[in-house]
Amino acid sequence: MKDTNRLIQPEVLVTDFDRTLTYLYKDPTLLPELANRIRSLYGRSLEIPREYVENEIDGYMVWHKLHDIAVKNFPKAEADRINKQAEDVVTDFELQIVKRVGLFPGVPEAVRQLRSKGIRLGLVSSNATSVVQYALLEVNILTEFTYVDGRPYPFHPELIKPNPYPLNKALAAMNADQASFWYVGDDKVDMVAAKAANVTAVGVCTGRYLKEELLEAGADMVLASFMDIPSYF
Repeated sequence: MKDTNRLIQPEVLVTDFDRTLTYLYKDPTLLPELANRIRSLYGRSLEIPREYVENEIDGYMVWHKLHDIAVKNFPKAEADRINKQAEDVVTDFELQIVKRVGLFPGVPEAVRQLRSKGIRLGLVSSNATSVVQYALLEVNILTEFTYVDGRPYPFHPELIKPNPYPLNKALAAMNADQASFWYVGDDKVDMVAAKAANVTAVGVCTGRYLKEELLEAGADMVLASFMDIPSYF
């Protein structure tokens, strides 16, 4: 009997990066280490609110908050200077980690299989574009992607997922039809962004969330991993 709920093959498939193609922060000490580096950098120029020192251990959350504090408290040129230094710290940190952990086994093969089916590929991430490009180039699949875009530079926290801005940007750049566009990700914010962009949201369970949680966040379908996508068609 034909499965009438089965999704049809898209013309364009865009994927997330961290916890979808790799797992940068599986080591639980890394995000707190990044948080300390970011606090140290900003602490040279501004008084950091006590709660950021004591309670927040996610380096990205610390960065986003202190970025906004710098924007509010300094002239634009000074805020831009400090925030660029922070961006450089985060990018270098990500690069060192991706050099260490690489991509999930099977990612290059899955990417090539998807391309062999005629699917155009893109990548949208909240990690640095240069870091994502490095990881793809290391396993010789960068040229398989029509579009690769990381977080906005200069950085703007309000423009990353769950804001649909990165996906809308990809849709325009790839001249893609929303009706034949999949966004694949591991996080609730990926599902929220995909639904806001009116594209198909495909969850994978290689991150922090279970299938049921991704479905609740708006996923149209959830698979075990990115590597399971080619065999779905």
